Amino acid sequence: MTAIDWNDFDSHALSGVAEALDAAGVDTSAPDSAAEQEPGPGLVEVDARLIAQGLGLAPDQVPAMLADRRIATLCERGTGEDAGLFRFTFYVGNRRFRLLTDSHGKRVAAGTKSD
Repeated sequence: MTAIDWNDFDSHALSGVAEALDAAGVDTSAPDSAAEQEPGPGLVEVDARLIAQGLGLAPDQVPAMLADRRIATLCERGTGEDAGLFRFTFYVGNRRFRLLTDSHGKRVAAGTKSD
């Protein structure tokens, strides 16, 4: 499994993302340490096999591609009636994979799109 930090700084460069995160009050400052973080508050652990399946990759490719930002990510945290849910969007090339999970990383729904 791979811990996905919803503060993916490269994805903030996508059009409108930084503004949306700021408007939502999301802290987008860089972490104090580059050390690998254990899942905890603000982190959701997502099975790399789910990401690989959605993007058409081999599961063993996913951790390295996430680490070096070849797979861009965006995570949105649900509010109101969606509280406790997370929507991850993974981008690689012209493919986009969206994954809706609970706070433990368990898949609720998923969908893939290619441009």
